[in-house]
Amino acid sequence: MVMGKIITVTIDGKSCQAKFGQTILQIARENGIYIPTMCYLTKVKPIASCRMCVVNVEGVEGMILSCQERATDGAVIQTQNSELYHERKNIMKLYNVNHPLECGVCDKSGECDLQNKTIEFGLDEQNFTTRDIHKPVENWGFVSYDEALCIMCEKCVKVSTEITGDEALQVESGGYASKIINVKKDKNYASLGEAAAVCPVGALVNTD
Repeated sequence: MVMGKIITVTIDGKSCQAKFGQTILQIARENGIYIPTMCYLTKVKPIASCRMCVVNVEGVEGMILSCQERATDGAVIQTQNSELYHERKNIMKLYNVNHPLECGVCDKSGECDLQNKTIEFGLDEQNFTTRDIHKPVENWGFVSYDEALCIMCEKCVKVSTEITGDEALQVESGGYASKIINVKKDKNYASLGEAAAVCPVGALVNTD
């Protein structure tokens, strides 16, 4: 099928027209259908780290990541049911592991995606924790990074590599110990402010 050709899909019972090549999430958003996300950015390639955007597609086994799955003509998609809700709620429980529940003193309070989703999914306590490790705040000139608050959504890395192009931020993999690192600290890029602007939890903030 040629890119740009119009297709029709059904999302939660609503018939939606879209361009061939669009993802399920893009089509849903264009049609006012809510699918929760924590790592999605419109101007970069799908990150697919949060898994909050899972949906069911008729005829396809299991859950599908709507942020990266391109819709096919005639697809019947479900974005809300008890199975999807519990999957997303369990993901939120993992996000809240050892994340300091100090919203009252956090600069991001009221504008925090994690806080909003925690309320949305009815989570008012941390069900389990990992071993607490001291994580000092790092100062990177124009921004500071608090690893203890970071949920590893990788939005800032995508902005650094695909939008500003400074390529200063990278992921240092290590399982639960994974973190964001600045590989160009000596450059003191002002463009890191754009990366801080997309942080959903206040882990990366402007210092000026």
